[in-house]
Amino acid sequence: MEENNLINQQVISNNFFHDFLVFLKYLEERPIKRTITGNISLADIFSLQKQFHQQEIFSEYKKYNWSIRSERQIEFLSKIKIIAESMYVIYKRKEYLILSKNGKGYLHNIDPVTQYWNMVLHYWNRVSWEYFNPSPEINKRSVMDVLQHNQHSLWNSLLRKGIQWIDFESFCQAVKIHFKLEDYYKNIDDFSYYLDIEYGLLKRNIFLFGCVEVEYKKDKYKFDRISHFRPTELGIFMFEKGINSII
Repeated sequence: MEENNLINQQVISNNFFHDFLVFLKYLEERPIKRTITGNISLADIFSLQKQFHQQEIFSEYKKYNWSIRSERQIEFLSKIKIIAESMYVIYKRKEYLILSKNGKGYLHNIDPVTQYWNMVLHYWNRVSWEYFNPSPEINKRSVMDVLQHNQHSLWNSLLRKGIQWIDFESFCQAVKIHFKLEDYYKNIDDFSYYLDIEYGLLKRNIFLFGCVEVEYKKDKYKFDRISHFRPTELGIFMFEKGINSII
């Protein structure tokens, strides 16, 4: 019971999940206008912005006096929309995005933990990791494609670690060897490879969903880089769910 309460708390406190629900509840009240290119209209973006917990990108644009001109500049919002489409909780009608019957059922008929794991599993299985994290390709198969296709091996390896801290660079090297990624990075230094794993697998994926926590250190350029990470209780729950569930 205590473990279930902890998982429920971690689900509710996850900012991406919060904003995913904000997006769907907003659609329940009104359709979202689509631009000619199919993106969410700026008017709707700025209305949604006030309710989102993920404010970093908006703060950064404000800090440098930059303008937001497209949904594509707000990566997490594009990801929310694409996941929602893959779940069939929203659909397109002419120039609008609309909440579907499935979407209404998702909002009102299932508990937050079930809502959360459905959202995450659809990203893991139905959305291209490569789309949000371009990586080197060989014969039209990218590094992110390889990792997504073999995600069960990744989840198993993380489950074996439990909640132990994992050295990030050692993990990267083990992944490169295990999945035979060396040819993708011929004549490229390890830094580029580490960035692909740091962003493609961690920051824009399992860290975003609250499945791991991370520790940082400054690199030689004074930028924060991940030095260690470990699964959270929610992560252990999700890695088991990812291995045993079919979406």
